[in-house]
Amino acid sequence: MAVGLKDDERAWADYLITRAGLLVFSAILLLAAFKVPPLFILQDAAGEMDADLSSLTSFIEGIAGSSIQGARYYHFESSPEVSISMSARYVAADSGTGAGSVTRARALMTTVYPPNSLWVNRSGLMEAIASRCGGRTGIGDDLLRDSDMVAVDGMLGQVEFELAPEPFVPDTVQPLVVEKVILYFEGPDGVERRGITIVYQ
Repeated sequence: MAVGLKDDERAWADYLITRAGLLVFSAILLLAAFKVPPLFILQDAAGEMDADLSSLTSFIEGIAGSSIQGARYYHFESSPEVSISMSARYVAADSGTGAGSVTRARALMTTVYPPNSLWVNRSGLMEAIASRCGGRTGIGDDLLRDSDMVAVDGMLGQVEFELAPEPFVPDTVQPLVVEKVILYFEGPDGVERRGITIVYQ
């Protein structure tokens, strides 16, 4: 009987297949042990960035929807390793972690104008408007004309186009100024108002 087992090559084949299967299974477990924690790190980072972007966009949209002119300060709560970028219609966050890079973006329900080649703050915006509207700014009694608003809209469109490929990257250690600027102009039915939301540092 022992001679029969010795001559049966199938036993050796089963033995080798079983050993190979155990080695493959062990390798898969080791890979999973080293790959799963980084996935959780990326998920946690994405969740935190989503929360940060939601907070920022809600703050901006709240000021943009207000009828009160003025500036408010937003203090970033994100990690210093997280980079924020802003265009006229989107806010994005990018974080390089040990396991890789995470990028999240959120659309704005309103149009916002970060610093650009035409202005970097409120006074720069006023100068840009005045240079296109015969010295008129639209602030207080210095009313813009209805035709001036065409020039203002063209200027704002230029800024949107510029910021799309090259968004503004604020310093997240410093507060962000979000300001609602209200322009007054002579419309067909009398004095009308137009709000522009700008952000700067």
